[in-house]
Amino acid sequence: MLCGSDYQAYRYNGFAKEPQKRRQLMLDIWKAKRKEARILLAIPVTMEWTDKSNTPFREESVTENVSRSGVCIVFDRVLELGTIVTVTACQGKFKCRGEVKALWVDPNDGKKRAGIQFVDSPENWVVS
Repeated sequence: MLCGSDYQAYRYNGFAKEPQKRRQLMLDIWKAKRKEARILLAIPVTMEWTDKSNTPFREESVTENVSRSGVCIVFDRVLELGTIVTVTACQGKFKCRGEVKALWVDPNDGKKRAGIQFVDSPENWVVS
């Protein structure tokens, strides 16, 4: 996924003006980097983490897509790359720690997204 300055460079090289080309380029980049399939699935989740000053945060959110080893979550608060978050879903039946590996703002809806890779073995996850 494109993050930070890579995403900004991508946006300003003319692709932002051509949504279809932009979407296809993003799909091509994601397919090249992904080791496993993503399933578009919106399920409610709770994210919990602490920032660098040990301030605890909790946010109710929703997934955009899921895989066996991670999840893409739409969120509102500030997160940093490398943050360890606890993701809880399925009415508390699923709980797993994950690392924030990617952060971006979707240019289509302006919402923030986080790509989270599970660091623990997920049990009772929606994908097995």
